[in-house]
Amino acid sequence: MATSSTFQRAFAGGELAPALAARADQAKYQTGLRTCRNFLVMRHGGVANRPGTRYVATTKTSSPATFLLRYVSAVAGDSVLLEAGPGYLRFFKNGGAVRLSGVAAYDNAAAYHIGDIAASGGVNYYCVKDSTGHAPPNTTYWYPMPADLLELPTVYGNEGFKWVQSGNVITLTSPLHPPYEVIYLGPTQWVIQVVSTAPKIQPPTALGVVGGAAGALSYAYRVTAAAVDTYEESLPTPQVQVTPIAVPTPDAPNVLSWTAPASGPAPVEYYVYLDPFGNGTFGFIGTATGVTSFRDTGFIPDFGVTPPLPRVLFNATDDYPSTAAYFQQRRLFANTNHNPDAIFGSRTGLASNFNISSPLQDDDAITFRIAGNQHNPVRNLVGLSQGLIVLTDAGEWTVVGGTTKVLSPSSIDAEQETFAGVDPLTPVVVGNAILYVQARGAIVRDLRFTQQVEGLAGRDLTLFAAHLFDGHTLQALDYQQTPHSIVWACRDDGILLGLTYIYEQEIWGWHRHDTAAAGRFEDVCVVPEPGEDAAYVMTRRTIGGTFVRYIERLERRTILNWNADSFFVDAGLSYSGAPVTSISGLDHLNGQVVAVVADGQVIYNGDPGGAAAADFTVAGGTIPHVFSPAASIIHAGLPIRFADLELLDLDVEGTQTPVRDKMKRVGSLSLLLDASVRTFQAGPDVTHLRPVRLLPTDLGSEQFPFTGQEELTVEGLFTKAGRVFIRHTDPLPFTVLGVLPNLILGG
Repeated sequence: MATSSTFQRAFAGGELAPALAARADQAKYQTGLRTCRNFLVMRHGGVANRPGTRYVATTKTSSPATFLLRYVSAVAGDSVLLEAGPGYLRFFKNGGAVRLSGVAAYDNAAAYHIGDIAASGGVNYYCVKDSTGHAPPNTTYWYPMPADLLELPTVYGNEGFKWVQSGNVITLTSPLHPPYEVIYLGPTQWVIQVVSTAPKIQPPTALGVVGGAAGALSYAYRVTAAAVDTYEESLPTPQVQVTPIAVPTPDAPNVLSWTAPASGPAPVEYYVYLDPFGNGTFGFIGTATGVTSFRDTGFIPDFGVTPPLPRVLFNATDDYPSTAAYFQQRRLFANTNHNPDAIFGSRTGLASNFNISSPLQDDDAITFRIAGNQHNPVRNLVGLSQGLIVLTDAGEWTVVGGTTKVLSPSSIDAEQETFAGVDPLTPVVVGNAILYVQARGAIVRDLRFTQQVEGLAGRDLTLFAAHLFDGHTLQALDYQQTPHSIVWACRDDGILLGLTYIYEQEIWGWHRHDTAAAGRFEDVCVVPEPGEDAAYVMTRRTIGGTFVRYIERLERRTILNWNADSFFVDAGLSYSGAPVTSISGLDHLNGQVVAVVADGQVIYNGDPGGAAAADFTVAGGTIPHVFSPAASIIHAGLPIRFADLELLDLDVEGTQTPVRDKMKRVGSLSLLLDASVRTFQAGPDVTHLRPVRLLPTDLGSEQFPFTGQEELTVEGLFTKAGRVFIRHTDPLPFTVLGVLPNLILGG
């Protein structure tokens, strides 16, 4: 019999569909896997058993309408995870709930505004309407928050909403409600309010005009105010007419005076407009800076610059937008029930101002519709350097503003790029590529500018792993850039899919993850935290025969300290401190068999059928097991059963020694491991696994972690496939960089 060896040097292809069993001619085959379960495909091509999830909180309600979103802060470490449920928002930072302390008592004489917090009768209240003298618990003005948790009320029920952030504002959209914005003012100070499409600054009041010389003419004036810093222009005052007068002169001017707006900072300046002909059109004649008066000495109106025209949008049923985005300093809304293919853009630099002028100015608000050969309801908007990318049911469009690419009311060019169509699920941006779910929810595509077509082009990223999507849809999507550039997706059956995606290296590989306690991954949200993008998941679990929903944080996979960082249990918690002989605080896992690691050693692997399972079943938040010796660092949580890695059928394209049609047996193999435990299982398939315990280099002790190449024998069966199956069962790190099967070839 002949012998042969093949060396799989990387696993960047991820798990491949069985339909690719004969495609050894594909580069993907040489780096692909038949099974990649609870292993991460790392950016350098190796695979590592996924870390566990740390329990953060139980959601306020068990409603399936609960989901996650984020606020990204400009200050490192201050980004926030938000839990959104029917009628509320809750806040978490760096893995813990945001809590209130030292809240001032309600003062009956104080003026309270939306977002203020006051304490009364042992309860903290959030102000939902400007108030003076309306004491809690008056629900018209105050919302009671539970215990010391920060919680805001919302108008959203089970329908949920879409969200997008710019600066310190999160914009919320739903076709059932007007758009709202959540404004961050501080760690415990947030404002939630309806988006107003009118200028934030109020117009002047009490405009009056004293005419100069008498005559036969009639002049009408209007005045607007400009806000400090932004120079946003208010709506104009009502017109004031002065008659009969002559044409004003420096010696006999028309003198205007007015009163500054009653609320807010004093305007930085005022703009004066004149209608000298009585036709209702006002032209700009001058600016008043630092004063509330103006002398018209006969200025000629500029009718190319006119007062803003008011536009009140999104204020009626069926006129509420479904999605929003930011592009070129404009806030954009799209898809109302009345106009599903319409896009509405704010004035440049003024996210809440949708006014226009007559004639139109380049910085005026814009409104346009996507006109194609099919119906094009707008599902998502994404701004890229190539333009505004509009994702619709019937295809993907690029919208630019002529040769300058700057959108304006007179320069809007829409061009359809592809015809795949999209699912309403919010896409993610990876570098300068958009990854989105195709219409009908079962295919993930990327979209990126390519020089070859001088436009946007995309690929089906599920083509080589179609088995993971057939018969399923995706219900959540988010991107974790650091450390391994992974797009996470929650499948409708609760499986968490990961796509390691690095466009520049032509790397995209899928991996799948499951969890115990009848667990289902229902949502994923990535929040930048110090040193890493933290992936949070919302899981539905069955605890004590009841559905519960938990917020859990996928732990870091970097092992800097073997004892402290070996966290490979789900919904788990840790103890770190003086040596103890027992662990408690696991109330959220009552009735569950848990895996336990103490001071870097596996105390129990979580096997529910094991002889010691009863000793590791949580009751009253504790486990009966007594640690001996006492331990200083303990991790306990649901076991990950299991991390499975299976190679494809052995087949080498172009080899001088064909192996595909031969009977073959893998009698031994070499593993290239990195920072790994030495115990696992291996065999030709899942039914013929046997335990492997690699001997340490130093035979007197077991050195952790282990990095290097080890050879092991496995139970061999002569088959056409010649596969290798590796299962990792312990809650400790295990990383495989390469596999070299040693084959014995038969006939």
